[in-house]
Amino acid sequence: MPSHTAEELLASFQGLTPERAQQIGDQIDECRRLLNANPDMDAVQQHLKDEGVGIIQAILITTRLLAVEEHPSTLRAAREIVECSPARTRNTA
Repeated sequence: MPSHTAEELLASFQGLTPERAQQIGDQIDECRRLLNANPDMDAVQQHLKDEGVGIIQAILITTRLLAVEEHPSTLRAAREIVECSPARTRNTA
């Protein structure tokens, strides 16, 4: 049975399989717990990068972490958080 978060994703995005929605939903829920324990979005972004989550999916997850209600600037804010995160901007060479 899909989690509440997975059900929200399935209702919001066409083309997601229930399995993929559950996987992303689990990541969102895990990041919510991490954010509640340590309200540092950079730590969340580092966690996502460490887990191998790509930028597009990290933006989706971050959007869900920010969204109390849908707002046009939420996507822009999430994109900025992910792209400007020290986890994504560090030189790995």
